[in-house]
Amino acid sequence: MSLSFEELLDEGFGVDVEAHWGAGFLTGRYRAGATSWTWAGLTDPALQGASAALDLGTGEGGKLAELPGLPPLTVATEEWMATVPAAVQTLVPRGIHLVVAGGARENTRPTEARRTGLPFRDSSYDVVLSLHDAFDPEEVRRVLKPGGRFVTQQVGSDETASVRALLGLDTEPEGWDLAEAIRQTEAGGLRVTGSGEERPAARFTDIAALIAYLRTIPWSVPELDRSAMHDKFAELHTRGELHSISHRFWLSAVA
Repeated sequence: MSLSFEELLDEGFGVDVEAHWGAGFLTGRYRAGATSWTWAGLTDPALQGASAALDLGTGEGGKLAELPGLPPLTVATEEWMATVPAAVQTLVPRGIHLVVAGGARENTRPTEARRTGLPFRDSSYDVVLSLHDAFDPEEVRRVLKPGGRFVTQQVGSDETASVRALLGLDTEPEGWDLAEAIRQTEAGGLRVTGSGEERPAARFTDIAALIAYLRTIPWSVPELDRSAMHDKFAELHTRGELHSISHRFWLSAVA
């Protein structure tokens, strides 16, 4: 039996998106478009022969744990306490060390004051990874050994602009794309050796999925409000499945 419009609003605004970033609820209800690359495919060349790797902002640790060929010393950082217990459960049994540490300032706001640096010594790692997490190129370069590799995949700002347009909101771009990431990375002293960028289609099965998704990234639509946006939600509900775009890019670099 399908849910009514108001029941879908209850569902979207009521689901707990903190403990698991809404992943369980959104599985099958939000589908980001597939890219021509995979995270494992991007990271494998860098991890081959490495003895020490660092994963920035590991989240619950699942994506890191899935990577083949992790080196004997693999360390992950995470700053959000809501996800730390799940990360411990996923990573520690696999011999991966978890360090609770603050992340970098957002790459979309490079003029803001820098945060405290990474809690690691200079030249500690052969590889630094960052999957959908902010990174400070200067700190990445500092903790990498000479010739060490940095690999990151990021969510570009066109993705936020797409869902804001869906809601009829202004879509002034933040300018976080591959070109800007390369600029910041090279300014931080790293040499970019490979990159790619795509904008595949994405879809939400219903209005509840869209709302839950937006609640996992509250900075993208701070105006999100059930009462104020009720009429817009009702209009979107009549469409059924909702379409937007994903914006993904990656780069690899050498210290």
